[in-house]
Amino acid sequence: MNIHFAHPMYLWALLGLIIPLWMHFYSKKAAKVLYYSDLSWLEKIHQEGKGLKQVQKIWLLLARLLSLFFLILGFANPLGPLSLSQGTSSPVILYVDNSPTQVLGNRKAYLEKSEALPTSPNGQAHVFFNDVESQDFESKSWPQIKEQWNQQGPGLSIVKASQVLDNAQQIAEETNSKPLLYWFSDFPKNKALPEFSKKGQYVLQAMKGIDADNIYVDSLRLSHKFIRANTSYELIVRVKNGGTKAAKNRQFSLYLNDFKMASQSVNLKPDELTELRFPFSLNKSGVYKAKFMSDDPVAFDNSFYFLLQSSAPRKIFVVGNPQNLAKVFEQEEFFEFKPISASEILPSHLPDDAFICLVGVEDISASDWKALNSWVAQGHSIAIIPNQGPNTATIQDINRFLMGSGKQLAQTAQSELPVQQVSSRPSFFQEILAKRSGNQGAKLWTSKPLWEWNPGPEVLISWMNGKPYLEKISLGQGSVFLFASSILTPQDGFNKHGLFLPVWHEMVLSSASNPVLHQRITPNGVDIKASPDFVFESPEKSLLTWHKQGQRFIPEQNWKGKSWLCQIPLSMMQDLRSGASGFVEAKIGSKTMATLAFNYPKEFSQLASYSLDELKDHYQGQSQVSIQQELPQNFGESNPSMSWAMYCFGLALFFFLVEMALVLWNSYSSGTSTINR
Repeated sequence: MNIHFAHPMYLWALLGLIIPLWMHFYSKKAAKVLYYSDLSWLEKIHQEGKGLKQVQKIWLLLARLLSLFFLILGFANPLGPLSLSQGTSSPVILYVDNSPTQVLGNRKAYLEKSEALPTSPNGQAHVFFNDVESQDFESKSWPQIKEQWNQQGPGLSIVKASQVLDNAQQIAEETNSKPLLYWFSDFPKNKALPEFSKKGQYVLQAMKGIDADNIYVDSLRLSHKFIRANTSYELIVRVKNGGTKAAKNRQFSLYLNDFKMASQSVNLKPDELTELRFPFSLNKSGVYKAKFMSDDPVAFDNSFYFLLQSSAPRKIFVVGNPQNLAKVFEQEEFFEFKPISASEILPSHLPDDAFICLVGVEDISASDWKALNSWVAQGHSIAIIPNQGPNTATIQDINRFLMGSGKQLAQTAQSELPVQQVSSRPSFFQEILAKRSGNQGAKLWTSKPLWEWNPGPEVLISWMNGKPYLEKISLGQGSVFLFASSILTPQDGFNKHGLFLPVWHEMVLSSASNPVLHQRITPNGVDIKASPDFVFESPEKSLLTWHKQGQRFIPEQNWKGKSWLCQIPLSMMQDLRSGASGFVEAKIGSKTMATLAFNYPKEFSQLASYSLDELKDHYQGQSQVSIQQELPQNFGESNPSMSWAMYCFGLALFFFLVEMALVLWNSYSSGTSTINR
């Protein structure tokens, strides 16, 4: 039986019961001799039996002690079950969806729900929030749960419904019972509703959602991957209304280093998307802290943070005889051209921003092809130019290299063929075509095919017979630019054509690594690369610290050899003043290793949620699931609790009356006893 006291400090008064005990036993002192001059004058008194008096005194003491005991107990206010017999019951389990939408966007409704929890410490429950890594399976009293609920910041981990149900099942198995789970959420429509097993009881507590418009950034990209200094480009931002009402004349503004650059007005229906374009130009050096800001009523995601920086020069490494290829790049400051040997193409020797060009494939070993496959699949680019008709073994090595792309090369005995450009769909090629040729079927030049393959969706140039002359092939996260002829020989017409130079420029620049403009917050961690001159000494001396708005955070981190893998600090995520979004400087001491721009996941900006009727329709026929808006009376107590204070006061009064009755009886019996004169 689980009994608690509302005012346990009063129990210290029970020590006062020692006083009547002491007085009772102290009065039993030894008899003294009294001297009288003449005993004949004393009356002869008939004396009662000594045993009866002792019994009366014991009952009087016991009544006095019990009246004091129950009086003190009443002031302590004992709380316990209505019934003294309490059978086994299911442990109460709470899952609280503390997403930013609730904690930051709808905090009033979120806290109101916690106020409905029991206020007394009678009863315990298990509670889980979205931040699974910070939780434990220990039960807590209701005051502890309320305190944790009210102090909990936004949980950014996306918790799967199956994970919550597994936790509830594990707790129930430990107590040999069925799970009793209360699921507190606004039940957003962008997440699937949980599916419950027939074993146990599940109560969906629908928290109030936000009824407003909410403009947020769905995606952001640049008009070109390679950003040259002092050149005009466009930021293409895709915005969405994730709210429940239409957004009318909402202002969407671009800021660079806190300076407002441009603003546009937005009108969007709920769940509607549109694209906005903002022109920009950057200086040669420096990182720009940029952000988009909207003025909708849901404030926690009104700022979208990202970074802008002009691109570093592209490094072009050529294996084989570059011939006249060097002249294509040597006149431009944003190219760094360097011939290398076949032994230098190992991925460990290549910088991350390198563009590799293989002129001839005969000297590349099978192990080198395998290493290049891994390097390209990580997001890099390579161009392959055959020098002569390859043999069967070389074809097999290249086909293994292209494994995963769906391409298979084959030898060909074709003589020279005319070439035409057949596709203007690739974005990097459209501007070239607009300037060079308006006739898609015009003959461009003639070349001799050295191998062939079936065309794919990104054929840039093709022969008149439809086979690819130049195709961009996706391999993992990277790209392979594959030529079908030896384009650098004097006999090939491509190197004499006006498209030769601009195609090469666009091929190299468009394959630049896509600038990391921003990061969505995920539980997977953040990879922060060390500067080239950094030397890792020890975990203590190489501790990476994060600085955000004057605050310092130390993330959980692991050194990977060239970078740190960091987890977003929980204290930063739960900071209700600014949350986890914003700019972060990652530093070693006073040296900045990286500047990061964090934003909330898109799914947290979707406000539409299921109504009570929709929830009831979804779970119709599932007797183990009930949908409620208010918590029931005596929530969390399988045997409802009550105050026993009045019972204690009643017993105290009863034993006080017993004590009075014993005193009166004792006085009466003493006054009416038989006296012998």
